[in-house]
Amino acid sequence: MKQLFSFIALVFVFIAFSSFSQKKQRIQIDAWEELEAFHLSIALTFHPAEDGDFEPIKNDSDELVEAAQNLLKAKLPAYFEKSESENLKTELQTALQKLVQQSKDLHNLVQTKKVTDAILLEELNNLHSTYHHIEELNNNAKK
Repeated sequence: MKQLFSFIALVFVFIAFSSFSQKKQRIQIDAWEELEAFHLSIALTFHPAEDGDFEPIKNDSDELVEAAQNLLKAKLPAYFEKSESENLKTELQTALQKLVQQSKDLHNLVQTKKVTDAILLEELNNLHSTYHHIEELNNNAKK
């Protein structure tokens, strides 16, 4: 009886570990590090601006440009390569190029030091919308 119980417990542990390992592997496969890096950069600038704090965007607009450029240059995750939709890949490339251009435009506005907070917020909103469009394309590619 003890042997049967030990065997069942061992099988249970093996199944649990196997399931966890597969989930961890899937998370690693689904990760797009450059997209996460851009997400962090936009979150640290956009959300404070929503609350009226424009110092983060004024101080770190160059980081948004760098993160957007890194995202454009990055190798696409495997699930994009497996996607049979060329339209999806084309739309993604267009959106990534737009993200880079919007980031550069925003950075140039910040550098003038003559831009109003209202214009900064409008441009940040546009950039944020483009980022969310890329996230949507990314999620569609995973399906």
